[in-house]
Amino acid sequence: MLFVFSSIFTACDSEEPTPTYTPPDSSFGLVYTKIFQQSCALSNCHDGTTSPNLTGETTYNAIVNADVKNVQAIAAGLQLIRPNDVDSSFLYQKLIYDTSNFKFGSKMPVGGLVVSDDAILFVKEWIEAGAPLTGHVADRTLIE
Repeated sequence: MLFVFSSIFTACDSEEPTPTYTPPDSSFGLVYTKIFQQSCALSNCHDGTTSPNLTGETTYNAIVNADVKNVQAIAAGLQLIRPNDVDSSFLYQKLIYDTSNFKFGSKMPVGGLVVSDDAILFVKEWIEAGAPLTGHVADRTLIE
């Protein structure tokens, strides 16, 4: 009987893990892997516990042309990412919080994590180029 139980548990351990999301080889893909995964999609942050969820294949649609939840940002007419318009992109404003005209909520990322000035410039270039899902439209050397 013990053999049966141990072989059942051993079989479970040998199963392939569920594949994780691989973003496209693009400017968005670099934002996803170099910023979201390292600074935002962490435990108790934007890992699915706090909106927007910055993990997995739904990330792009969750942020680009997406409505914000912050009441002040809604009143100001912001979206999470408004293609071609960093001034109306709440996510960008959260990254440049100290110099932003929109100080709603708190600066991101929280917890002492820092997104470099070059990475923020990369996000700005990506948004200004229309925030596409595919294609490299921002200077990769800023973030790689």
